[in-house]
Amino acid sequence: ALLGALAADNPGACVPAAYRLTQGFQRLLGKIRAAILEENGASQKDEETHYKQTTDAKNWLESREEHYKALSESEYLQRRAELVEILFLWWADVLRASQDVTARELPEAQPTTATVAARLTTPEILRRIRRLEQLRDHLSRNVQENLALEVAFLSVFRF
Repeated sequence: ALLGALAADNPGACVPAAYRLTQGFQRLLGKIRAAILEENGASQKDEETHYKQTTDAKNWLESREEHYKALSESEYLQRRAELVEILFLWWADVLRASQDVTARELPEAQPTTATVAARLTTPEILRRIRRLEQLRDHLSRNVQENLALEVAFLSVFRF
């Protein structure tokens, strides 16, 4: 829905719309993180209950706590990467639409990608895809996630 709003012919609303898209993406990431932490927290609690009475339970449980922290972070990073890949698919469909290629990775987004393709030149589309590549690179490093997302979304989704 937000990507559709960006395609609307309202140039004055482009920065706020891109920022709303960033906020929506960040909220989605927050929900994903919370779900992962909840699921792994429940598994950790089950292990604590089961192994609490063993002789070396304290050391073992501490190592399991670290395990679940690392597991949660790993799962979150994987899910975040999957969401960024969906953005690549969307922009690839914009590029396809700009070149009159009928095949789409995200057919349900075809009206929006076609609208965006009609408004941008091929070099502009490719610049935005390169900016997504930079975002992916920044997220793979120790760059502050929210800032990286805001900067990238403003340059990728501002029309």
